[in-house]
Amino acid sequence: MTGCLRLLAPRYRAASVLRLTPAVLRAWGIDAVMLDLDNTLVPWGAPGPSPAVVAWAAGLRDAGVRACLVSNNLSGRVRAAAAALDLPVAPGRFKPSADKLRRGLALLGSAPDRTAMVGDQLFTDVLAGNRLGVPTVFVGPLAPAEPLRIRAVRVVERAVLALLVRRGLAPAGPQV
Repeated sequence: MTGCLRLLAPRYRAASVLRLTPAVLRAWGIDAVMLDLDNTLVPWGAPGPSPAVVAWAAGLRDAGVRACLVSNNLSGRVRAAAAALDLPVAPGRFKPSADKLRRGLALLGSAPDRTAMVGDQLFTDVLAGNRLGVPTVFVGPLAPAEPLRIRAVRVVERAVLALLVRRGLAPAGPQV
């Protein structure tokens, strides 16, 4: 059981993706990031990223931190967000398959141990990253408004995260 739980345990936690500055990432030994889109960079249903997220992505780029999108969303919103953020999009199967993340690593040309998977969901983002063996960063969702299926998953996710924290497998709260 502990082995399965470890696959859901994020290495790091952040209150928001905006807290992941180049200095924080480098302190964690991270030079590149693979980013989830929905509710990590763009609130559910929003047409595109906020000016703050666009500036954050530009700050990463200016500091030499490579980034790409690894979204399960297949809509044109992904392409529009990628264009707004000036980020490439990794093709491939849905997370939690590690295939999309392997393609992300290839796009970024980065080493797995120096590349983090950043997302707001344990059962897709963190699981995919841990399956591939990359550092994982679990961020708080940008907006509380989500589809019913995601809200239902969040209930289970909170219980699993509490168990991970109790067992010492995940940080108790955001580190940044």
